[in-house]
Amino acid sequence: MTTTLKIAVLVSTARHPVSNAPVKSGSDAAALEIGCSLAPAGRLTVLSAGMAGKEALEDYLGLGAEAIEVLTVASTDDVLPALLARLKGFDLVLCGMRSDGQAASGMLPYLLAEGLGVPVVGDVLEATATGRTLTVRQFLPKGMRRRLEVSLPAVLAVHPRAPATRQYAYARARAGRVTYVAGAIGNRAPGAQAWQFEPATRRPRPLKAKLAQSGHSRMMGAIGGDGGARGGQVVKTGSAEQKAQVLLDYLREHRLIDF
Repeated sequence: MTTTLKIAVLVSTARHPVSNAPVKSGSDAAALEIGCSLAPAGRLTVLSAGMAGKEALEDYLGLGAEAIEVLTVASTDDVLPALLARLKGFDLVLCGMRSDGQAASGMLPYLLAEGLGVPVVGDVLEATATGRTLTVRQFLPKGMRRRLEVSLPAVLAVHPRAPATRQYAYARARAGRVTYVAGAIGNRAPGAQAWQFEPATRRPRPLKAKLAQSGHSRMMGAIGGDGGARGGQVVKTGSAEQKAQVLLDYLREHRLIDF
């Protein structure tokens, strides 16, 4: 029954944190694996929007995508209209939860579902098809999982922790092809004019004092049996200057500041 399904997988490129070289997105690669398990070889449509070259999409070709269709757009604001025009008529759309950026919005799956008029399921770990019904296992916090049934058509946003077992093959990457198609131009996403794009930066590291304690002291501090094991104090009385002086003394004591 899965041979009749028309499935599309959306892939994007990320940047390596050290070399800045284009690499695959972890959640998009997991979405590709689910798509390959649901569709036979040659029946899966893999799409990317932007101006990515074959070298940037080589990882996906090596993971089993026989061909990738790139929708060329004039600007990032035109990605959503181009994808909506191309994805009309598909039974299932798979994509990652968000791009591998520092502050990615993660809104694309929901905007696609709204534009296509279909339901969306987020945090997907795996999916199996029975006719036109999908059984989906969904990621929940604290190790919880949930199984859902969703009728097609639908959009699935795959969680980065979804299992990815497909191995990269250099021969597949060389044999795969990338084609470029002009993307359709339509109404831009709501609030697109207010979006700002900036290079990702490292997240600030919080100041944390290093305490040299014995194993017994750490254990007593963890169970609350030793009031002094935590290495701090609560100051409720005194002026603002006195409270600030206590904080300053603590930072100097643990060498978190040098003045």
